[in-house]
Amino acid sequence: MKLTREAKIGLFATICLAVLFWGINFLKGRDIFTRTNTYHAIFTRIDGLKQTDNVLVSGYKVGTVKSIRFEEGNTGRLFVTMIIQKRYPVPVNSTAKLVSADIMGGKAIKLEISPNKVFHKSGDTLISSIETGLVDQLIHEMVPVKEKAERLMEDVEKVMEVIQQVFNHENRINIDHSINSLRISLQNLERTSSSLDNMLNENGSLSEIINNVQSISKNLEENNQAITNIINNFSSISDSMARANIASTLIQADSAIQSFNHIVDKINRGEGTMGMLVNNDTLYHNVTNASRNLELLLEDLKANPKRYVSFSIFGSKKDKK
Repeated sequence: MKLTREAKIGLFATICLAVLFWGINFLKGRDIFTRTNTYHAIFTRIDGLKQTDNVLVSGYKVGTVKSIRFEEGNTGRLFVTMIIQKRYPVPVNSTAKLVSADIMGGKAIKLEISPNKVFHKSGDTLISSIETGLVDQLIHEMVPVKEKAERLMEDVEKVMEVIQQVFNHENRINIDHSINSLRISLQNLERTSSSLDNMLNENGSLSEIINNVQSISKNLEENNQAITNIINNFSSISDSMARANIASTLIQADSAIQSFNHIVDKINRGEGTMGMLVNNDTLYHNVTNASRNLELLLEDLKANPKRYVSFSIFGSKKDKK
């Protein structure tokens, strides 16, 4: 049977449409030649899940996401339709979990199969859950870090305020003075350390002192017997003084001092010969006059010795009466 030109064109167009339909479904992840079951799941959020994303069982692809739409009744939840190959039945109580497919944030639905001999029918709604993704985990872990960072920033602000108050102009001047004083103290300490080193060296004064102490100690050791004798002698003297009647001697000395004071008092009052000699100037004048007359007599004797002394070699002549 010979086909007309129009029939050939129609057949070719039909084949092209079939290939196009198959290609579109293939690109969408659908295999029109594979028998499938349809299941549904309701999620509160899908975090970027889109049509043609994979449906996995233990990491193996068993289907794709067919469609995503909002649930009726304005609940805000999302109604996800999945097509799964018919040769992979889904047991009752299995869970459709929204998971991260890769590190780049791609999403997929993972079927957590429940061990059950009763299976869902096509069109059933599965139990749904959402796995915490890497980003969600990071966000969850970053929340306390963020809170700590905020508290840390508040503490840093308080510390900065305290630092500003501490390092004001007046305190900076005081700190400069303190640092200068510390520098001077360190210089003095360095000089003291140098002086101490000089004292501790072989020819230092401290070494000489130690040598002198050693010499004294050696002398004490060598003269130990003599020192012991001195201590014994001093002890004997102390015992003798203890046995002596020191109290009686002191009483007699006090009595003698009182008597001497009484004599001095009488002299001061002019009583007795000593008192008259000390207090009366008549004797002084008499002694002065006598001394003067004696001096005149001696002068006259020197001037006229013949008046007082007469002698002759041949003997003296008697005066005639």
